[in-house]
Amino acid sequence: MTRSFGGPWPALPLSASFRIDVEAPPPAAPEDVEQEITHLWQQACATTPALFNGCVFSASCVTRTAIKGYWTEYRRVFAQMKNPALFPFLRLQPLAVVGLVHTPDGYVLGRRNPSSIYQGNFWQSPPAGSIEKRTDTQSVNLTEQILAEATEELGLDAKSLKVGQPLMAVRHPHTRVLDIGLVLETQLAFTKVEESWKQHANKEYDMLACVPAQNVTTWLGQNAILPTSQYLLKHDVKSKMPRIF
Repeated sequence: MTRSFGGPWPALPLSASFRIDVEAPPPAAPEDVEQEITHLWQQACATTPALFNGCVFSASCVTRTAIKGYWTEYRRVFAQMKNPALFPFLRLQPLAVVGLVHTPDGYVLGRRNPSSIYQGNFWQSPPAGSIEKRTDTQSVNLTEQILAEATEELGLDAKSLKVGQPLMAVRHPHTRVLDIGLVLETQLAFTKVEESWKQHANKEYDMLACVPAQNVTTWLGQNAILPTSQYLLKHDVKSKMPRIF
């Protein structure tokens, strides 16, 4: 685990048969907790009218083989982030996906926009984002989730990416966000990825960089890269090392 970035970021390797099971949501929280959620959300919306109360996924049980959880409102997750004292009542562990794109030139990293609500200015491996309910189905499809983020954040479509299996679950300190980390392969050169990002992507990142495998150790030592992306970089570089025997 990494002990910077606000505390330890424990990582759990996931099995090849890993799955996500959807359960019914728990009963409503006590009335005073619900009032605090509403108050914090209304306060935030007054400052940032563009905030959207979507439907996100929260884990209730996490093992190497499966995550069990349920769909809930984003405003509840937001309130718990703003007021961690709500955790004993809400016990939310919002799920996110974090991908590491490997190009023929190296790995793609992005610097999170300083204006980001969460973790601005840190380097991260895009695409990444909360698991959201994007269709009417109840199930969680990690491939669809990460490809949707790739379109939004890098301007890349599914035809240009091959999505690998989930590798690890990493828990953020304090917020209890759970990242599901996986690797995406593309045959596009980094210059093409960067061009697509400039032309079609949103403003989640204000800069992209290409890190060849031989430079990963140096980059890890010299830049503030979020731990989940650190773990993915180390894992993939190791997996691609030639075997002597």
